[in-house]
Amino acid sequence: MARTPITSWDEIPTFHWADYLVLALMLAASGAIGIYYACTGGKQKTAGEFLLGDRKMQTFPVAMSLLASFLSSVTLLGIPAEVYMNGAGYWYIALSFCFVIPMVVWIYMPIFYNLGYVSAFEYLEKRFSRPLRVYAFVLFCVNMMVYLAVVLYGPAIALSAVTRIPTWVCILIVGSICTFYTAMGGVKAVVWTDTMQLVLMFGGSITALAVAVHYAGGITNVALVAKESGRLYDLYNFSPDPKQRHTVWSVVIGGIFFWTSVYGVNQTQIQRYLSIPTLRQAQNCLWIGLPGFVVMLTTTTWTGLALYVYYQNCDPLWQGLISAPDQILPMFALETLGHLPGVTGLFVVGVFSGSLSTISSGVSSLAANFLEDCCRLMRPNMTAHTQAVISKIAAVSFGLVSIACAFIVEQLGQVLEFAYALFGMISGPLLGVFALGMFFPWSNKNGALAGFTTGLVLTIWIGLGAKITGPMHVQPVRGRINDTVACPAVRPYPAIIDPYENNANILDVYEMSYLWYGPFGCSVVIVTGLIVSFLTGRSHGKHMDPRLMYPLFYKFAFFLPRKYREKLLFGVPYSDLDGDSMGNKERNGHAMGSCVTITTGVDIINSRSGAKLDDLSQYQTSAL
Repeated sequence: MARTPITSWDEIPTFHWADYLVLALMLAASGAIGIYYACTGGKQKTAGEFLLGDRKMQTFPVAMSLLASFLSSVTLLGIPAEVYMNGAGYWYIALSFCFVIPMVVWIYMPIFYNLGYVSAFEYLEKRFSRPLRVYAFVLFCVNMMVYLAVVLYGPAIALSAVTRIPTWVCILIVGSICTFYTAMGGVKAVVWTDTMQLVLMFGGSITALAVAVHYAGGITNVALVAKESGRLYDLYNFSPDPKQRHTVWSVVIGGIFFWTSVYGVNQTQIQRYLSIPTLRQAQNCLWIGLPGFVVMLTTTTWTGLALYVYYQNCDPLWQGLISAPDQILPMFALETLGHLPGVTGLFVVGVFSGSLSTISSGVSSLAANFLEDCCRLMRPNMTAHTQAVISKIAAVSFGLVSIACAFIVEQLGQVLEFAYALFGMISGPLLGVFALGMFFPWSNKNGALAGFTTGLVLTIWIGLGAKITGPMHVQPVRGRINDTVACPAVRPYPAIIDPYENNANILDVYEMSYLWYGPFGCSVVIVTGLIVSFLTGRSHGKHMDPRLMYPLFYKFAFFLPRKYREKLLFGVPYSDLDGDSMGNKERNGHAMGSCVTITTGVDIINSRSGAKLDDLSQYQTSAL
């Protein structure tokens, strides 16, 4: 239906007391879950319970938690804003996810699960060296704290836009509640609040889609206008030019590297894998979450298209009613649903839930890393009580730091792009150093350190250089913004600058799409690491612990005769895992993709999963 342009926020309904009540109930419920798990079970008195739930967590809630962790405000607010501004090309991230899940399930998860390391970075110490472990841990902490600040800022601007409450107050509310229930209830509270919040997230996003499509004149009209406006162009853009912001290649390939770094080697997810009693149950968690991710991405993409149709003749950004694209969805919700008490509150609750789930998971993982990669390295014989206390103090501290960082995020631009750029700059090299260790037996500690440092320096240089110089990408026209009578401006809109003129004096490398940061950083780490390893004396496969490796080349050469394939094992004694030969394993039906699942270590771990583990050292012992 046709929209009547507005000239002031005074024409939009305000937040009703019923909306505040809905929001308060959700926050109270999240806090109550934390209090419940602080008073039941083992009462979070041990680090094993606080960080891993004593490895007794159930499959379904953990699957929901894994899905909710990175379906944050970046997804709920960022994707509709991205599609509104630039088009639907970002939807191909769903396709990349379909490649990532099998890789994680069959390659990365079995290695980490069977080793049983509470910290993912302990792998780097066992494979390379302790300095590299500490180095990666510090970078991960910086990365996660800034990312959590971005996620925290998202719902703050949403609530601020619809309630007129200052953004800093919203940041304090969300950050404080989240830190409270994480520190009180540990990973159990994180998982169950994630499950509750995921339901609210889906409810809010589906409601937003239904209302947006209705006001945009139906799904057929949305598709027609989206096609005519160029919003679907990126779905058919197969250009190999890395300077184009979104193409099929950049979204799919960049998405594969991004989500592999998230679900394959990120502490936030690995910690949840280890909370499950068996490897098969942990793998099922990701299979369960796959369709949910695709549905959410599709829902938010169509919401962005419908918003464009609704606002096509009068862009609220051009009018000056909102200051950032990420505020477009909250404004629409209040404009169309504000007259219904409580309904706008349900939408805002969905956005809040997205941030709470991500922040709580991140804070919990940072606490685990701090305990394992810092405190236990200095004092390996800490008591169970001391470990639990340190974990809780660390959770509170990281939560407070994330709140502090959120106050500067407002200056960093559009939420979705910055979040992915940040993860690409640091997570790409992190993924590269893990891949270097798992897939290349001849890589050594010198190569890993040199490769990781080189990849990190180059990607940060490109990312920060792009942020400072401000290269522009061609964007579709957002609407008839020159009709000042039908669409009166509230504040002067900044002059529109020609992208080619803007980029004339900017280095080409700074124009590279943010989605290529991850693949670039990962590739630099691997190539540099291998070169340095050969120059400084490569490692030999026969000296490798097979639990730390994956026979990548052997798997990809499935079409070769066995005698040639076995040469691609490069001497790594995979047969030592169960005392059998590689050929017998395959004849007995053991998939090589899960070769490390046959270790004696995993049998020990699973046999102890029903016992009460007082401290994390027992997890370490069972894996060695």
